[in-house]
This record gives sequence, C-alpha cells and structure tokens, in this order.
Amino acid sequence: METDGGRGVVVVVTTDGVRKGCGGHNRCRGRAAVEFLERSCTAEFSGFLLYKELGRRLKKTNPVVAEIFSLMSRDEARHAGFLNKGLSDFNLALDLGFLTKARKYTFFKPKFIFYATYLSEKIGYWRYITIYRHLKENPEYQCYPIFKYFENWCQDENRHGDFFSALMKAQPQFLNDWKAKLWSRFFCLSVYVTMYLNDCQRTAFYEGIGLNTKEFDMHVIIETNRTTARIFPAVLDVENPEFQRKLDRMVAINEKLQDIGQSDDNGLVKNLKRVPLIAAFVS
Repeated sequence: METDGGRGVVVVVTTDGVRKGCGGHNRCRGRAAVEFLERSCTAEFSGFLLYKELGRRLKKTNPVVAEIFSLMSRDEARHAGFLNKGLSDFNLALDLGFLTKARKYTFFKPKFIFYATYLSEKIGYWRYITIYRHLKENPEYQCYPIFKYFENWCQDENRHGDFFSALMKAQPQFLNDWKAKLWSRFFCLSVYVTMYLNDCQRTAFYEGIGLNTKEFDMHVIIETNRTTARIFPAVLDVENPEFQRKLDRMVAINEKLQDIGQSDDNGLVKNLKRVPLIAAFVS
C-alpha cells in the first residue's frame, strides 16, 4: 500500500504491478489509462461528497432540494464505484473512504458553487459523450468495456447541470448584475484553462484511443461554452482562434515551469527562473 501524495489518495498496489490483468486492452494499458481512471474516479467521488453534504445541510430548510441533491449524490457514487472497479483490472484500487475521512472542507458562497459545479457537470457531459461517440464510430479503439457506459453516465452529468441551471434561474441575483458577468467569465476561464493544461500533460491516453488531445479539448470547450451561454450572463469567445493560441502559449509556459521544478537547481535559482514565466503566464 502506498499514498499518492499528489492526490491525497491511498492506493493499493499488488506486487504484480499495474499491467497484470489488462487482458487485450493494449492501448489502454499502463499509467495513462490508470491516471484517467484515477482522476475520473476522484472527480466523481468528490461530486458525491459535495452533493451528499448539500443534501444533509438542506434537509430541514428545503427538503425537496435536499432530496434532489441526495439522488444526485447516488449517481456520482455509482460512477465512482464503476471506475474504481475498473481499476481492479490493473490491480489497483482507490481507498475512497480515505477521501471521506481526510478531506478538508472549504466554505464557498452558494453562487460560486453554482457557477463552478454547473460548468463541471456540463463539461463532464461533453467529455463523456464525445469519447463515447468517437469510440462508437471507431470501434477499433474500443479498448476497455467501461467506455460503453459513458452514454448513460453523460446523461446523468447533463441532468445535474440542468438542475443547477434551474437553481440559478430561481435566484436571479446570481445572473443579472455586472458582478455576475465577471464571475461567469472568471469561472469559464478557470475551468477551460485547467482542463486544457491538465489534458495536454496527459496526451498518451487520448492518443491511445485515437483522439487528438487539443482538438478533443477545444471541441469540449466550444460545446460547453455554447451550452453555458444559455444560462450564464456572459461567456468567453472561445471560437476565436486567438483563444486557442493563448491556451497553447500557456501550455508551453507550463511545460517550462515543470522543467524548472524538476531541475537540480537550488530553490532560490528555481524561483528566480520562474518569475518571468509566471509573469508571462498571467499576461
């Protein structure tokens, strides 16, 4: 047993290594597939924890909404369970109970939860459905059975997003002033950039199932943005070629920052090298 410090998750690993038990799933073998399953599993389980907590807190004040959150938490828990079961094919398992006990909770105002979670659910829908449709059209890349469930899963994500859309419409102060426009654009930018940077660090998985990582991400971002424009008071102009050019520039800067972090230089030298890159990143 070992602890994955980067995620705060306890991982159980057998002495046979991660490759045993993969069967014929050659393209999905190895660390790329494991990372995808791990990240997806922890994301789904985090959704379970969030919705379960919201359901618990709202039980007395708004039992109808509390029940909806409880049902949504069951969806997320089911997804996390399937993904964790999939990891067993690689002789791995995430200790999801550890997340429940060790996770630190941070208070956010409801509107921030609504913006961020709506985007998370909608972007999850477009990621799942895009992968599902691609594999259906290109069965030679259908390398792992769990992807066949993505059509049903993505509908859960879509419905969850629609629920948050209804919540925001019921609270017009979250959508109708100048601050709402700024926060909408901020959360769009944060979510899109985070996904793009993360996926560009893990291209092996997407290439392994026949997808171009950047094209996949831009498709997901554009479709999510179009959906989000129906509810958010302001969104980004993601279909402008300049938007992807800036994303690619951030990817290049991020790679340089990672190289500095992995170098043998002392801490002071590393920090000095980071300064101009961070300034360029922000600009």
